[in-house]
Amino acid sequence: MLKIDELTILQIQDMYHKKKISIRELVAAYLDRISLYDQGTGKLNSVLEVNPEALEIAEDLERDKSKFNSRLYGVPVLLKDNFDTADRMHTSAGSLALADSYAAKDADIVKKLRQKGVVIIGKTNMTEFSNSMSNGMKAGYSSRGGQVKSPYQKNADPSGSSTGSAVAVSANFCAASFGTDTSGSIISPSIKNGIVGFCPSNGTLSTKGIIPVSFTLDTPGPMARTVMDATIIYSELTDKDISEDDLNLADMTIGVNQTNINHLSTEEHVLLHTILKILEQSGTKLRSMTLPDIPKDKLVKIQRYEFKYSINKYLSNLPDRYPIHSLKDLIEFNNSNSDRALKYGQSIFLEVEEGTKGDLSELTYTQLLHDREIVKNEVLDTIKDYDVCIMCQDDYVMQYIGLPMITLPCGTYKDGMPYGLCLCSDQDDKLLKIAHQLESPVGHRVMPIFV
Repeated sequence: MLKIDELTILQIQDMYHKKKISIRELVAAYLDRISLYDQGTGKLNSVLEVNPEALEIAEDLERDKSKFNSRLYGVPVLLKDNFDTADRMHTSAGSLALADSYAAKDADIVKKLRQKGVVIIGKTNMTEFSNSMSNGMKAGYSSRGGQVKSPYQKNADPSGSSTGSAVAVSANFCAASFGTDTSGSIISPSIKNGIVGFCPSNGTLSTKGIIPVSFTLDTPGPMARTVMDATIIYSELTDKDISEDDLNLADMTIGVNQTNINHLSTEEHVLLHTILKILEQSGTKLRSMTLPDIPKDKLVKIQRYEFKYSINKYLSNLPDRYPIHSLKDLIEFNNSNSDRALKYGQSIFLEVEEGTKGDLSELTYTQLLHDREIVKNEVLDTIKDYDVCIMCQDDYVMQYIGLPMITLPCGTYKDGMPYGLCLCSDQDDKLLKIAHQLESPVGHRVMPIFV
């Protein structure tokens, strides 16, 4: 089998340029690896569906090389199963109710990826409906796909909801993947699976054609093994030239957020201290700072209020021949197929459909949106004095206000599970550039040994 471990996008392009490998051969190698290590009982279960046209697409790209002047030409990518793809793959958000649903149009991001010459090799498993179905659902579980496993420890929590996208990148089943983040769904699984997950500022990348949770909070983003790969994907999608400016670490000022830092374990304190010491020795200025402590409940309330409208709007646009066109239809399908569809119930669906939660009032929702703007201005005023900020893993303020975040793998805990930093800033481009600079002194991705 062709060795494809830890290949970067630039390495892939170099191999194509030097004719060391064809696009078809690389795609076939990833598909073989998925078949061998991901599919079947007791395996990782991160890939929900393989694109039956992947090899054909690769061959078409080989025949028309002049069409693509892109660093993503021929790059094999996986998509979370909530991205619409107008092809022979389904778009189901992991749900049995949508297991036979085919999208009529590509999501905006998918359309752009195809224009750039990406080979979409499949869809990844996920927490069903991005964890908006049941309060008791395990991260990485869907009724259509079953449970995603951690590539580091099979019994460990792989985190969600972009679980399969994170695991697939970590396990080298693709060059990169895409996930969506509403309240940590890119950031958390990226940290737990030792990869770089980039959540751009809210609204930068289109959500059109993605099965929604919240039109206020939803943000799609790339998941990769290096900051450079995430940067390439983002720059190609936004048509921005993000140059590798010479950033002198000695001139950099990093804010270390003290909010919730006391919640870290002893081992996490030691790991963080070691990283900060390395940065300090490089000449970086470190400053303690404090951002507002935003409980996840605030994000959840926004999600719950917007979910019914958002999902009904998406489902209403499915073809007339398809039997599911509303949240009510989803609930009825699940009830009729409870033995297969309701392992963890559908408590959130019922609460949202019936409006049984008193905190879902319009007044509460309006107040939260107003509070969100106040907090955003407060955060922007606080971080203006720092090039980048280091966040604790359980901070939700950036997801709440929609500013960019990125994860940086930094080795492992004593038990072998990945440890990583979460960085934030006020601008996408600046955050990517600085994360790339920090990756050299303190970044350390450890490939899982799951064979």
